[in-house]
Amino acid sequence: MATPKDYLANAERLVSDAAYLHAQDRARSAATLIVVALEQMGEFVEVLTKVSYPDAEVHMGIFGGRTNAHAKRQDALAGHIMNYAFGAFFVRTMAKRYADEFPSNSTEDIASWIARTQPHSLSDEEQKDQRSCPDIAAAHLLLHFVRSNILKDLREYGLYENNSRAFSDDEIKQTISLAFKVRAMLERSWVTPEPFKLVGVNMPEGLKFDLPGNRLA
Repeated sequence: MATPKDYLANAERLVSDAAYLHAQDRARSAATLIVVALEQMGEFVEVLTKVSYPDAEVHMGIFGGRTNAHAKRQDALAGHIMNYAFGAFFVRTMAKRYADEFPSNSTEDIASWIARTQPHSLSDEEQKDQRSCPDIAAAHLLLHFVRSNILKDLREYGLYENNSRAFSDDEIKQTISLAFKVRAMLERSWVTPEPFKLVGVNMPEGLKFDLPGNRLA
């Protein structure tokens, strides 16, 4: 039975092969490989999450109830990366605030301080930092590629001659670059028991939603 490490090893090999093929002017073949690589990363997320949290909800539900394995893996990866990117930004921001506010001999730990002082709103400077965060930018791009079916169309562009959508070599190169960034984030990420909450997809009707950039917690 395949382990999380096996899926990650598959993904690494496929990303490397896709980059090689693209450099050898075989961009269309690279297109299919890079999408499969990202989907292997998604399967890594699915399996690892279930190992850590057997009852976890892994998928946001981007594609509704009728989804195949490709779509589920893309969904799982996009949610995991969004959770990590915004979570890591939150941790960095809170750590900086805590360091600025408390002397080194403070008796209140950072977790207690975060709980006591919430909710946390971003300052103008912190919003600027969030907008320029490379991990958040990559997470948004991945989510866009998933939600708009770009990954599905890209995979089929590499597999079949007759396609309704074509991609330039630069667009395929961009996806390869994104896959390298996503793989790097997986190295630093942590598992959560629920997926990223996305308005219009898995946010309850009538729930007030603060756009990332306005509120941290």
